[in-house]
Amino acid sequence: MQPLSINSHTPRLTLKTALLLIYLVLLVHFGVGTAFALPQFPIRYGSEIYGGGHDHQHGGGSKTMDCRACHINPSGGGMRNEHGRQFAQETLIFPKWESEKKKEGHGHGRHGGHTEHEEKKAEDGGIAFNRFLSVGGDFRFTYLHAQKESPSRFKDTFFPMQMDIYLLFHPHPRLSLFYQDGIRGSREAFGLGQFANDTAHLKIGRFLPPFGLKLDDHTSFIRKELGFDNVYGNESDAGIELGFSNHPGFGNLAIFNGAGPDEDNNRAKGISATGGLKTNTIWLAGSFFHNKTGQGTTESIKEYVGIYTAYRINRLALLGEWDYISTQTSSRTNGTVAFAEASVLIRKGIAAKIKYDSHDPNRKTGGDHIQRYTFGFDLYPAPHTEVFIQYRKNKEETEIRNDQILVMTHLYF
Repeated sequence: MQPLSINSHTPRLTLKTALLLIYLVLLVHFGVGTAFALPQFPIRYGSEIYGGGHDHQHGGGSKTMDCRACHINPSGGGMRNEHGRQFAQETLIFPKWESEKKKEGHGHGRHGGHTEHEEKKAEDGGIAFNRFLSVGGDFRFTYLHAQKESPSRFKDTFFPMQMDIYLLFHPHPRLSLFYQDGIRGSREAFGLGQFANDTAHLKIGRFLPPFGLKLDDHTSFIRKELGFDNVYGNESDAGIELGFSNHPGFGNLAIFNGAGPDEDNNRAKGISATGGLKTNTIWLAGSFFHNKTGQGTTESIKEYVGIYTAYRINRLALLGEWDYISTQTSSRTNGTVAFAEASVLIRKGIAAKIKYDSHDPNRKTGGDHIQRYTFGFDLYPAPHTEVFIQYRKNKEETEIRNDQILVMTHLYF
């Protein structure tokens, strides 16, 4: 393959950069309200996640910018606790729905339309059958259109991307039993003990190891290429996780089989850890992953070392992660993955964003570096409803017509 000519590509790259800058400036100029960026709402709203009467903390623990602010799982993702559900209903949706909700709740019972009995039933999150058992769920239905040269098997297709059901058994204020099952096999099942005023936890069972940003987009390279997308349940593993979050510090350490859903075939164990600082305006954290599989001639060792950060500047929010990948079999291969995002809230219920993904599986060879630019909008038209509209510009070193349009509806409870 002939080397790429820098001169021949300079005008195109300059134009692309200019368009990115113009788009970003427009977002900042016309954005109104609090800016935010994925993956989690603590990044989006900072300390405002506990403002405006949303102080529905799960278990009564201290306020934190960590995932446990809104999710049952302290490592993030999956079933929401009551504070997470209330925050989503009262803060994210279009103003029309919010005003109607206030009218419906005016003058009924206590605490803004909820009776004391109702609040006790729902305090664990999800929909409560009784004070001990709750259920939740996520459903994502997607339309994906790809240009004809795309290697994806989804060329012009409707498909359910996610259909997960969550069950939570909460026999004691400090103990929970959680089960997740999905249409694509994204299973997790663990017991969760919380202590030290809910600032620390012990998790035992099968779960996704903690590492980096837990994005909601499983196709992002920092999830898919590292093996943390858990689409078919092949990444969740059996083990033990210990963690804490006491503002502004946090940390999670997991030791697991390192064999996914299969039985472990050697004496080595996988290790995954993440930790750092999270405040209402800046995150700075690091991650580490080590796993050895196989024996003898089939032995393989994977190691990841990464950093991730988030920062808000008035209406503009920035998010990023960079990971170094080392894979050793008969020889060593070194690669990288990277992610960046800029996001702004145009008005309540409508967010606009730019995302960048990069994956270079082998830094010593050429022709395999893949980059993706995403332009899109996140809409929150009604309670428990999100709509994502995205245009993805895929760029390989050997250029092909490979762009994509994605429209996804997300329903959750």
